[in-house]
Amino acid sequence: MTDDRVLWGALQRYLPRKKWIPIAEILATVQSRIYLDEEDLERAGAASGTLRWESNVRRLLRLMVHAGRVRAREKQ
Repeated sequence: MTDDRVLWGALQRYLPRKKWIPIAEILATVQSRIYLDEEDLERAGAASGTLRWESNVRRLLRLMVHAGRVRAREKQ
């Protein structure tokens, strides 16, 4: 399974800084730029339609928001 360090590195390397980016674009960039193994491609949970790597990217982004490393878009 791809670890947070690899995911974070891909986000920093391939996405523009100081610009709001839709989550679909973030996920598409990660999917196209790093190798995802079989474990990454499993479902995150039995009833989930989300793949494990997608859940991990979303979780990592939430952690980085709480750490002040990225900003979330303000809810309107």
